[in-house]
Amino acid sequence: MDDPDRYRLLGKYRTPRARVGAFVRCLIRGEVEVVGLTDLPIPWPKCKTGRRHAIIVYVGLARAVRREAAQAVAHWWGVRPLQASKWRRALGVGSTTEGTSRLRSAYCEEPWFEDGRRKAHAKAGDPARREKIAAALRGKPRPWHVMEPAHAARRGTHHTAETRRKMSEAHKRRGTRPPKAARPWTPEEDELVRALPAACAAQQTGRTLKAVYSRRAELRAVEK
Repeated sequence: MDDPDRYRLLGKYRTPRARVGAFVRCLIRGEVEVVGLTDLPIPWPKCKTGRRHAIIVYVGLARAVRREAAQAVAHWWGVRPLQASKWRRALGVGSTTEGTSRLRSAYCEEPWFEDGRRKAHAKAGDPARREKIAAALRGKPRPWHVMEPAHAARRGTHHTAETRRKMSEAHKRRGTRPPKAARPWTPEEDELVRALPAACAAQQTGRTLKAVYSRRAELRAVEK
């Protein structure tokens, strides 16, 4: 991107009529006295603040600050980009404007940006790097302020059948069980379920009568 395109304005701005010695209202400093015009690409009325002169923010300049990119405002009004950012904060303008969005979109098509994006994708897919990050996070609960937005975004959605299959296989490899699942049945408990009446087996295993009947049905199905 060349400088004419980088500093291109989306709107048209003309030097406002201002008589030297007249008092006008600056949207940042209040009522100020016009002491002259700036010698810049877009001449603009200026006022005196202490020992220095400052550009009066009113009429077209305020409209430019709300719409244009900070680089474009700094170039055409002859100030530093930091000063343009200060004007934005004083006028309650966010960090992104129409001109800023256009500039960012144009930067995404630059060769240096494409090279950086390819390097970032390659680095993000590095198995060693991903395993290192996973090992550092494994077993550590996430803070509430991090997980709650994620839960809210997924609330009401459903996993596809392929996703559920992959999740099930991953849990089986790890040996994990659902949070609300009962404790695993031991071989000794299975023998009690086979040999004793259901009520006695439930009493000796410490499980519910329904759980004993369900386990007995599972064992019979396996033995068949």
